[in-house]
Amino acid sequence: MHWVVNLTFRRAVSIFLAGLLAILPVMITVVVVAWVADLVTKLLGPTTLLGQAIRGLGLTFVSDSRVAYTLGAALVLAGVFLVGIAVEAGARNLLQRLADRLLQRIPIIGSVYGTSKQLVAMLDKKADDPMKGMKAVFCFFGRETGVGVLGLLVSGQRFSINGRDYHVVIVPTAPVPIGGGLLFVPAEMVQPTDLTVEALMSIYVSMGLSASQFLPGPSAPVG
Repeated sequence: MHWVVNLTFRRAVSIFLAGLLAILPVMITVVVVAWVADLVTKLLGPTTLLGQAIRGLGLTFVSDSRVAYTLGAALVLAGVFLVGIAVEAGARNLLQRLADRLLQRIPIIGSVYGTSKQLVAMLDKKADDPMKGMKAVFCFFGRETGVGVLGLLVSGQRFSINGRDYHVVIVPTAPVPIGGGLLFVPAEMVQPTDLTVEALMSIYVSMGLSASQFLPGPSAPVG
């Protein structure tokens, strides 16, 4: 009787794990979307500085504060859409030059704007920007027997520090690769890979589960 109960319990656990693995991609997606939504709420919610500005925009047309926030948000979205139309029509360079002239000359704000522009360029595959050339690489620490880390090589440029050449490599975090660490890695410890940036992100988001889709298996034993 005991083995029957044990067998039933194992079967139940197996079924539960099968269901969990089936919905895990959906759960991870929901968590990431919820995290982004929470971040947007903290930045643009009605009680934030930007949220109050959006509500103030709506209050120029209506008196109710809740309706004003909704109307203000709709106006902002419409403005973004109009900017998108202008960009698609070929006004990207003009708008970029105007923003650069207005913001890059302002102390501190100019530095923040320049960094933000580079980060956005990473996401814009149409942008003719050096950041588009980021590549997936392996960084090895401790020579042949050390730890290997997947990272993003910012560019092929090298930096000489104390007489040694270094590359700038970004190591994302799992399972949300939006954050991470920026490392100066000795050039000889950075090796190129055949991975695409999308494949690297997939490996991090899946916490390594998708690695077998993009990385080769172990080498066959010699002899």
